[in-house]
Amino acid sequence: NMQGLGLGEALGQQIGLSAIQAITAAGSANTDATILKKQTTFVNMTATGSDGIKLPADADIGVEYIVYNSSGSTGKVYPPASGTLNGDTATTGAKSITTLKVIAFIRYSSTGWIYNLTA
Repeated sequence: NMQGLGLGEALGQQIGLSAIQAITAAGSANTDATILKKQTTFVNMTATGSDGIKLPADADIGVEYIVYNSSGSTGKVYPPASGTLNGDTATTGAKSITTLKVIAFIRYSSTGWIYNLTA
């Protein structure tokens, strides 16, 4: 259901997103963050402090992963262990998502990911 974000269900199905999945962030680094499943492309993340989630290593190129942070704390999103996020490595490339923000992540190569943060 994308209506909570101002988008209708039909639009969500048309752009190919999965149903929104509640994911609890964990860990404090790329090595112990909650790993997203390949088919989980629309995420409502809850985090506390430095908790994070990791993008799936087996994601298809060109597939968009939308992460919404509905929690009262900033959460982090990491690329897979061998990946990069806007050029930063998995250990240095965490993207922080503040409360009530949405970021779109797209895999563009075998190891590279890019993102677009909402205002």
